[in-house]
Amino acid sequence: MKKLGLLLLVFYLCENVFAQGEIDTEKKILIRDEWSLGIAAKTNGFECDYRSGKFVSIYKKKLWDAGFSTIKHSQEFRRSNPYISGYGQYCYGKKNFCAEIFYSRGIQKNLFLKHDLNSIEFRFFYFGGVQLAFLKPIYYEIYYSAEDIRSEKCDITSPYQDADVTLGKSSFSKGFDEITVVPGAFVKAGFSFEFGKKDTKLTALEAGIKFSAFAKKLEIMDQDKNPQFITNLFVTFRFGRVMNGGQFKYLNDIDE
Repeated sequence: MKKLGLLLLVFYLCENVFAQGEIDTEKKILIRDEWSLGIAAKTNGFECDYRSGKFVSIYKKKLWDAGFSTIKHSQEFRRSNPYISGYGQYCYGKKNFCAEIFYSRGIQKNLFLKHDLNSIEFRFFYFGGVQLAFLKPIYYEIYYSAEDIRSEKCDITSPYQDADVTLGKSSFSKGFDEITVVPGAFVKAGFSFEFGKKDTKLTALEAGIKFSAFAKKLEIMDQDKNPQFITNLFVTFRFGRVMNGGQFKYLNDIDE
């Protein structure tokens, strides 16, 4: 029994040692500038961005971020016409397709650094920036008769545009010459978990919160309750490169 207990103890200790991760023998870049691409799922749409990071210290970076995202209304629900098929799904009452471009600057702080191949670097970041929302009218195929199907903008007050006679959306290209632009500003903050196994490659997951304020309400739906101030949560997958930004390429070079 003692031998069995000793073997179990040795197995337990070995398991915990190996769980700490492999020793990382790769040369470490000292001045760690970086760039990355991000793909995010938000509570009101999706987002993609390009980010550049400038080394300040081992625990701090300056960040620049630019990208594109969609903005959805909380009352968007997709449906199909119950009587006539072949037109696809649409959101009844949706007046405009809404998307934005944005630019921001921020700070990233390292809370926990990676020490081996299987460890995770834990970061906190915050941004402030400006954005432009673009509202493009949506046209719908409206059934008047079998010989008369018209492409019209959303107007739920019209007696000829109830859900039963709305077949589906017209071509997305309709309405580009009627786009309106609404400026705004935003702040966001969150945490980043960088788990890449190569020192020159950046692979991370981010989670955070974003607050946006626009100059006026974004008329996404054909109703009075449209957003002007928006709070949403996001999760981002980020990948990119870490680059040398100083005189010494690697941390080892200082001692050589």
